[in-house]
Amino acid sequence: MTTKPQLLIHLKNQGFSNKIIKAFEKVKREDFISENLKQQAYEDKPLAIAQGATISQPYTIAFMLNLLELDNLSNKSNINNLKKSSSYEEKELNSNIKENNKIPKNNKLKKNHKISNNKPKILEIGSGSGYVLALIKNILNNSQIFGIERIKELVDKSKQVLKSKKNIKIINANGFKGLEKYSPYDRILISASVPKIPKHLYSQLKDNGIIVSSVQNSIFQIKKINNKIIQKEFPGFVFVPLVEG
Repeated sequence: MTTKPQLLIHLKNQGFSNKIIKAFEKVKREDFISENLKQQAYEDKPLAIAQGATISQPYTIAFMLNLLELDNLSNKSNINNLKKSSSYEEKELNSNIKENNKIPKNNKLKKNHKISNNKPKILEIGSGSGYVLALIKNILNNSQIFGIERIKELVDKSKQVLKSKKNIKIINANGFKGLEKYSPYDRILISASVPKIPKHLYSQLKDNGIIVSSVQNSIFQIKKINNKIIQKEFPGFVFVPLVEG
């Protein structure tokens, strides 16, 4: 039986970032699987969860999270928040000096409200048990995270496990067409295999955004830069298929 510390060492030896390793350390994989599989929670292999769905192999999850480049998104978000909040404060200050020569007492509240509206948005299609949603939350805490899953049993279970996590919304629906309602997203992760490159989701991705998707037996990283698509393929993976319709 592989222990959690052994799995963390294995992932660290693969060269994954400290933030990814820390997320795997904090999130309990055993909370997202059935009782009879808990002894296998930290084996580096996929495990069945319900109706043919699986919780992916930890290495594969870490690989896909790495391709999402969440660290870059976090750094960019922090810089943008700092610039926007500073600009907002300056504008408020100048306005109030002209009006009554003093800074309003609720200026801090307004600044915080401005920051909260600038949170990065992440979508996971085929969110399954909710394990990856929890990992993303740990890596990129200041974000809005959406999961879409067609199996109601998994949606109900994942909502229960993640009920204490703020800013995670899980929707019971078929995710093949994405989730246009809350788009555009900074990052889209497709955690089940699709038959071809998901071009139909490009419109739901922000410029400078990234889609990471399993396509048949490969993982693709798809970047949208200045409205041009750049993609890389990483072959040699196996996923359950994403159901269309």
